[in-house]
Amino acid sequence: MNLYDKITAAERAVHLAACIAVGMALAAPAHAAGSGMPWEGPLDQILTSIEGPVARIVAVIIITLTGLTLAFGETSGGMRKLIQIVFGLSIAFAATSFFLTFFSFGGGALI
Repeated sequence: MNLYDKITAAERAVHLAACIAVGMALAAPAHAAGSGMPWEGPLDQILTSIEGPVARIVAVIIITLTGLTLAFGETSGGMRKLIQIVFGLSIAFAATSFFLTFFSFGGGALI
């Protein structure tokens, strides 16, 4: 007979509970306030540069150029559709930064 056979089931349960309690008491706490994912920093930098004054200037330039191209250009078919898409996206891009500032709302947009 070995030692395992001599210990009763109740004693094994007590030993197991004691080991679990000691392990939990000695374990370092895991806090949820970690540094975040590795891509959050670069994405925050991109977001900051998109929301700033550079974004408004770029949007105004794109709106002006695509508007002039639509007005005076001899475009047809797919190229005209592409210019219209760029025009619409630049208007939407400019509107987000303009209207949030216009209504004195500095936080995130609620959808």
